[in-house]
Amino acid sequence: MTAMNDNKCGIIIQARTGSTRLPRKMALPFYEGKGILQLLLERIRAAVPEGTEVVVATTDATGDDVICDIARDCGCRIFRGSEEDVLSRFIGAAGHYGLDRVLRICADNPFLDMDCMLNILRLLSDGVADYYAYSTSAGLPSMKTHYGFWCEGVRVDALRRVAGLTSEKLYHEHVTNYIYAHPEIFSLSFTQIPPQVDSNRRIRLTLDTAEDFAMQQQIYARVMQLGGISTDRVMQVLESDPAYYERMEQQIKSNSK
Repeated sequence: MTAMNDNKCGIIIQARTGSTRLPRKMALPFYEGKGILQLLLERIRAAVPEGTEVVVATTDATGDDVICDIARDCGCRIFRGSEEDVLSRFIGAAGHYGLDRVLRICADNPFLDMDCMLNILRLLSDGVADYYAYSTSAGLPSMKTHYGFWCEGVRVDALRRVAGLTSEKLYHEHVTNYIYAHPEIFSLSFTQIPPQVDSNRRIRLTLDTAEDFAMQQQIYARVMQLGGISTDRVMQVLESDPAYYERMEQQIKSNSK
């Protein structure tokens, strides 16, 4: 057994402005004048235990200076690295801040469930698996879905192993794909997503396009009127207006994961 210094957990949020489908989506006014990155960081900072390292990992591109400004204003750490090799950016961020286990969050998921995030953080901190995530009843990791409610946890040494095992672009752009694609190499631990979501394949709440932005802006405002962001409240809003599902289905057809 190694010493207990291999158990420092932190949160790394990946964010950039260089999206081809919706440039600068992180900073565009989304709710009450705030962008999706600011809203997400504020929610994360309010939810996590005091002292938890929260790092925004962005790129070296000058266009991402605005990402650093937002992170700084929210009291978060910053790391800048490769735009294309996101895996190396995560490994670099973890190494820079001395993290051994990281919760990975994509900033284009404005409806991230904080209770589920804290559950993954606890599992990651206390467990021995290489990878922790939510999954569908069919075993599909939540990061391969359009749902947008969940994050994932991974040991940094597993990420370093991936970097040594493959140079394939896919696996360096999508940080954890290689891990859950190779359960014979890595130990995986999944928690099943709620049945009400699992049974509904029409939900798309990851934000990639202008259509996603406009629709999710409406949903976000309605959910906030109900008392704040949670999966149950989001589902309540979606079920109240079937037109949302029709629009989401069109986006799912146009934007595969």
